[in-house]
Amino acid sequence: MSRVLGLDIGGTHCRARLSMAGQVVDEAEAESASLTAIGTERAGQALSEVLKRLSLDDTAMLDAICAGSAGTGSVMARDFLTGLLAPLTRTGNVIVVNDARLVLPAAGVDEGVGLICGTGSSAIGFYHGHEAHSGGWGYLLGDEGSGYWVVREALRVVLDRNDDERPLGELGRRLIDATQVPDILALEQLFYDHPHPHTWAGYAPVVLDSPDSQSKVIADQAATALADLVATTIRRLGAPADLPVVLAGGLVTGNQGLAAATRLKLRSARVDGEVRILVEPPITGAVRLAEAAAAAASD
Repeated sequence: MSRVLGLDIGGTHCRARLSMAGQVVDEAEAESASLTAIGTERAGQALSEVLKRLSLDDTAMLDAICAGSAGTGSVMARDFLTGLLAPLTRTGNVIVVNDARLVLPAAGVDEGVGLICGTGSSAIGFYHGHEAHSGGWGYLLGDEGSGYWVVREALRVVLDRNDDERPLGELGRRLIDATQVPDILALEQLFYDHPHPHTWAGYAPVVLDSPDSQSKVIADQAATALADLVATTIRRLGAPADLPVVLAGGLVTGNQGLAAATRLKLRSARVDGEVRILVEPPITGAVRLAEAAAAAASD
């Protein structure tokens, strides 16, 4: 009877799910515990908090833990999570993967490409035992098509209109209203005072749902960037064009317009496989990977 823990550590939240013999026993949520996103001290506090909220029994050690985390590319990030989680297991059986890695097992897909579009953006694919990644560089170097990117592009549009002494349009009005600032100059200053993606990604629906003519342009550009991530991943895998694609992340799953635009761009990029929206939360994938690790260890 396996007892495992799955963690989904995104750029905004940390979710945990405890499972026993394939059944969910408990769940908890806290702020992000991503080392990359918030630093060592706060990440450690957030991880400790989410674990405290679970019904963990000190006398019943876990068989395996899988942590899917944003920004796990560095050895330091992996060692950080492993060091905190290994004492909870019987044999130190801890798997640390990028949070994009959770998408395919959460969808029950063994071979395909998982695309995450939320605060950031990235894609990961599996085919015939090979793994390939695209994107996931973070907001300073990439994350094209993400929630943060969408808002930043909209701010550029509005600031350009202001420089040309043109009306700010519906896009400008909605952003000013949403951020509760008095004018465009205050909006610009707010961006520089609080530049972190956590502050801005949540306003992406304000941009995408606006009737402003430039909103459609931004959505089209975002969809193109997301489709490119998938196409690049398939190319790096050397996989056929009909590899399944799973769309995940709060922005693409929560905005029908962006999801539809991404589907069209995928076809334009000659990605011909089935495209589905992830229904189960990514944490489901973390639990399934932990269960597989526990089973492998018992063989």
